[in-house]
Amino acid sequence: MGISDRDEGDMTDEVRVEGERVVLRDPRPEDVDARVRWETVEIEWQKWDWPCEGPPPMTGEALTEARAWWAASIAASIAQPLPSPRKRLWVERIGGPLLGSVNQYHYDPEARVIHVGVAICESAYWNQGLGTEALLLWIDHLVKELDLTCVRTATWSGNHRMVRCAEKCGFVVDKVRRGSSEVRGERYDGLDFILNQEAVSKRREVHHETQT
Repeated sequence: MGISDRDEGDMTDEVRVEGERVVLRDPRPEDVDARVRWETVEIEWQKWDWPCEGPPPMTGEALTEARAWWAASIAASIAQPLPSPRKRLWVERIGGPLLGSVNQYHYDPEARVIHVGVAICESAYWNQGLGTEALLLWIDHLVKELDLTCVRTATWSGNHRMVRCAEKCGFVVDKVRRGSSEVRGERYDGLDFILNQEAVSKRREVHHETQT
């Protein structure tokens, strides 16, 4: 499944969350070329996004057809109304290219619990802490918008970059599902993380103070 903006909802003002090195923002028409690359050529990230083998490399006519299909699909999705709060924002390097996205899922408004994720699709920008900065910005944004009490994320034990990212953001392992995923012939554990409750409380307090 590729990256998509197809969420139902009403159009709202543009969302932009700026950090020191990256900015989170809504999709734009000029994003199409980068996002087509992430589905056809720059696809290494898909092997780590969640346990899967990833798509096979494409060449020739198959690549041309795939590029055309993704370009039309992504352009159509960008034109759709965006929900509030956003299900996804796009990660852009300040002064540089589009890098990937952050997303949220399994939101429980009564318990005020949410799951989050991040994908840096441009492999040339891996191992620079940009995914960690993007995820922290996203968590702060969602805590502010939804007054959350708990934030969760999940990955698999073979995705060492995401494990480090979660830990640097303050997440701790909440559940280990032993050998639940098979990737390229090897078994890996599924890891469920929960954000340190003190960290969530501090973020809520900061946002409440700025509003008074």
